[in-house]
Amino acid sequence: MRFLSICIACLALLYAEVGVQKFDKDNNKIFELLADNVYTKDDKVYASGNAVVFNGDLYIIANQVVYDKNNRVLDIKGDVKIYKGGSIFAKTNYAMINMDEDYGIIEPFYIQESQSGMWIGAAQAQNKQKVYSFKKAMISGCSIERPIWYMNISSGSFDSENSTLSVWNPTLYVGDVPIFYFPYLTLSTKNERSSGFLYPQFATSSREGFIFVQPFYIALQDFWDMTLTPQVRTDRGIGGSIEFRAVDSKEDKFLFNIKYFLNKDTYVQRYDLRNKHIFGFDFLHSSDNPLKKYFGMKKDLDNGVYLDFLYMNDLDYLRFDKFNARITDGTRISKANFYIQTQDHYYGINFRYFLNLNKINNDTTFQSLPNLQYHKYLDSLFFRNFLYSIDYQMKNTYRNLGYGYVENSVKVPLGLQFAIFDQFLSFGLWSDIYASNLSIYNTQKSYIDSDITTGKSGNFISANYTFNVNMDLAKDYNKIFHVINLEAIFTAPYFQQSSGLLDRTFLAVNDYTSFYNKATGQYLINGKWYDDVWNPAILSDYATTTRKLDLKLNQYFFGSNGRELFYWRIFQRLDFDDPFSYYRNPLQNKVGFSPIEGLDLSSILSYSFFYQNLQELSISASYNRAYLNTSLTYYIKNQFNDITTLKQETTANYLSFNFSNDFGYFGLNASIGVNFNNLVNSNNYYDALTNWSFGIFKNIRCFGIGLKLASQRTPILTNDTTSGGYASSVLNNTYVKFEFSFSPLTQTGLTYRFYNK
Repeated sequence: MRFLSICIACLALLYAEVGVQKFDKDNNKIFELLADNVYTKDDKVYASGNAVVFNGDLYIIANQVVYDKNNRVLDIKGDVKIYKGGSIFAKTNYAMINMDEDYGIIEPFYIQESQSGMWIGAAQAQNKQKVYSFKKAMISGCSIERPIWYMNISSGSFDSENSTLSVWNPTLYVGDVPIFYFPYLTLSTKNERSSGFLYPQFATSSREGFIFVQPFYIALQDFWDMTLTPQVRTDRGIGGSIEFRAVDSKEDKFLFNIKYFLNKDTYVQRYDLRNKHIFGFDFLHSSDNPLKKYFGMKKDLDNGVYLDFLYMNDLDYLRFDKFNARITDGTRISKANFYIQTQDHYYGINFRYFLNLNKINNDTTFQSLPNLQYHKYLDSLFFRNFLYSIDYQMKNTYRNLGYGYVENSVKVPLGLQFAIFDQFLSFGLWSDIYASNLSIYNTQKSYIDSDITTGKSGNFISANYTFNVNMDLAKDYNKIFHVINLEAIFTAPYFQQSSGLLDRTFLAVNDYTSFYNKATGQYLINGKWYDDVWNPAILSDYATTTRKLDLKLNQYFFGSNGRELFYWRIFQRLDFDDPFSYYRNPLQNKVGFSPIEGLDLSSILSYSFFYQNLQELSISASYNRAYLNTSLTYYIKNQFNDITTLKQETTANYLSFNFSNDFGYFGLNASIGVNFNNLVNSNNYYDALTNWSFGIFKNIRCFGIGLKLASQRTPILTNDTTSGGYASSVLNNTYVKFEFSFSPLTQTGLTYRFYNK
């Protein structure tokens, strides 16, 4: 279209015999008129035959143009086409432009936004300073002959400079059926920031009633914007959210989000909810090289800041934005990091705040506030093959209820690493030294084994040696490239000593579950109640190193285009200090196969020769090509708890399936998740279905419609403390959703939910 319009303009210029140019008092060209035939009569200029008017960034082609020199008015008649930026902008039979007032009238009015394809049609429109005002108009993004969807409006205006459409009393039709009315809408016809109401969201629920969400977008300046989103749930309550986004002059990003919802008293009582007021906020910020940007550091030093903080008092905080959000994990981690590094050294400070909403309160959750780290990257010492690195960390682990501790630790690996036969074979001998000092505080209600003289601190030091052999082989078979990697790593301790709170007696596995009271969350030991029990065995840094041998084999096949066709990874750990068998750990196999583009097959198989049974099996298949997307996964995991009787427990056993494809005449999507453990425990086939959905949709150029039926299990926070302070209420959330797509405007839907426990 753009090429054609430019050609038309060029032809008009080529064959134009005469023309008129008008300038303002400052000698700036106002407009230029060209045509095959131009003559003057009674202070009017008549132009006919390929008449072309150039006016700023617009040019107009018509059959006839009459210019009134006294009133400075252009009358443009006959097959009028207005081009903007090289693309067709408006079509009409008549247009009038007042050159003094930048004012015009177009009859009939038809204008089309070139980027989105959306058009506006009306009997007449008035144009003033590039804003078109009209009444009784039709708007659509479909073809003009028989639009699948359109809006009838009583009046409106279109800002051609900002591509912003404002309309009063819009009624949305699909065919001849009205489906939506709103008093006033402001729409942007291109993907640019502009203030105004965003598209509302609707849903209805047997539990929460009718749901209405109306976002309002504010973009007053280039460097920030904001979205205000009030919502009403007629049977539940009211609430809203504010999302603020900004980019400062240093191009650093900030995002702040706050939400609040007030549940009705009747709703809280009916479902025994823990929280009447649901609230929270989250904050994101990242900055590269802040020392140079804000503090004027001259030295070129890599540094950065990253903040990701979230606080909420209920899982529903995460569900208010999306009606169909499936959230099952009640834990969240907030992070704050600052680092400085060079090519050889790294310095960092980080904070970790853990939020566990599965508990009645978060008082007993450990928080890392703060952690300090220094790391010396791997480097040579004395000569090239003698390598070392240093890692020092200081951790302050804190909580409101129960003991906390401060730990200082250092880890120093030293090693010799050599490669021979053109680096096909390499081997190394390493010594890993680890030392730690730990002090605890706030121990008034913590149980520490009185049989051990400890004080409030402990020391731990260990040293292990490692011998590794690695072989890399590769061969090119014309269109297939084959890579084999073989590796053997033997590790054993040669020194270990601990004292105080890190004494070996503490490091033994101690089971205090029989002393735990779920109702109070405390331990009853020797007739006295304690909030917690000191047990450093749960800290992985102090796990006793055993003599073990790790054997690895990796194979890869790549095609001529570099695509991975096949891989096979094998791993076996032999633990020579295991009291039952050195080969009790399973043999792990991971296989992947991609015979054709888009098809991926993979499997994980872990088999224990000691238990003579599978410990883990995963089979996955996926195919993604054009409009077809499908995947199937089956996973099972067994755990053996008793060495003598080989008691087996299946801890995971589930199947998931997803399918989506557009067949042209219609499209289908479906998914299902099955937990076979639920079937075994309850003998109820419905309990085994953790989630399922089925949908059918149809996309017809500018319009799409879909119907989706789905069910998912949703946990909610209640006041039930019978399970040790954990929320145990789960809702079966079944819903029907009608989805509509109105191109290029929006995609929306109407959801109805059926809740039952």
